[in-house]
Amino acid sequence: MATSEPRSTKPSLLLRIRDAQDSSSWGEFVDIYGPLIRSYCLRRGLQEADAADVSQEVLAQVARSIGAFEYQPGRGRFRDWLGTVTRNKMARFFEVKGRDVQRVGGHEPAADVAAEGDDPEWSAEFHTRILESALVRIRDDFEIKSWDAFERIWCKDIPAPQVALHLGMTIDAVYAAKSRILRRLREEVLALADDLPNAIPA
Repeated sequence: MATSEPRSTKPSLLLRIRDAQDSSSWGEFVDIYGPLIRSYCLRRGLQEADAADVSQEVLAQVARSIGAFEYQPGRGRFRDWLGTVTRNKMARFFEVKGRDVQRVGGHEPAADVAAEGDDPEWSAEFHTRILESALVRIRDDFEIKSWDAFERIWCKDIPAPQVALHLGMTIDAVYAAKSRILRRLREEVLALADDLPNAIPA
């Protein structure tokens, strides 16, 4: 049964997958990050099968290296590290395939996948995927009316008085629901990615 109270916060997913025996947490990681990596590869011109292969290589590299990853805000974030691993694997793919890589959607695959520097496209896709995943994961923690109020005022940007009137709530109750769910959403986002405290608008 859904409640309006947040669950106890679990250790971050990035911390949990360091345990090679924790297959459940690794499954969560693959479910969340696998589609992100695959989608990015497809946008860069890889065909479905090739994108799947590169995604598997990225995930395998994460499994081998995550134990040595340390989150240090001044030096780098998990988002950037995963993006670098993904671009490195793609660069290696293009290096090996060379001219055998076929055109996809009428465009030449992006062979110039630099491994260094900020990639706005990757950052945007990363943020979107984590936010979407977090929203799905916390949905059942809240009553239907509270979630409805949150979606209307935060996701659809409907004015609070209009939301309150439509749902038969007080304006204070609408804002309270938004506040509770945003707090829980931030907790979940941090649990999934560790380094996105400012990725969620107020």
